[in-house]
Amino acid sequence: MTTKTIFNMDTKLKKAAMKKARSEGTTLSSLLNFATRGYVSGSIKMTILDIRLQKAINDIEAGNFVTHEELVKRLKIKQDEKRNKVLTRS
Repeated sequence: MTTKTIFNMDTKLKKAAMKKARSEGTTLSSLLNFATRGYVSGSIKMTILDIRLQKAINDIEAGNFVTHEELVKRLKIKQDEKRNKVLTRS
């Protein structure tokens, strides 16, 4: 029995994977099934850290990031809001 799985993938990555798979005489579906079997059996190792690191790299490459200063600024605002809520409850 098989099932359809729908997920998001970068368009360029999908096209490149399809092209490479085709050149090697297989399909993207076969490749993804092979990789999934390897992941489940443990012959392909991937940790949550690997996934988060790759997402961070992708975000940086796409320009979807904030500077350290901006992050501190945003967190400071949230911390101040929490402090104010605590102060007003007393």
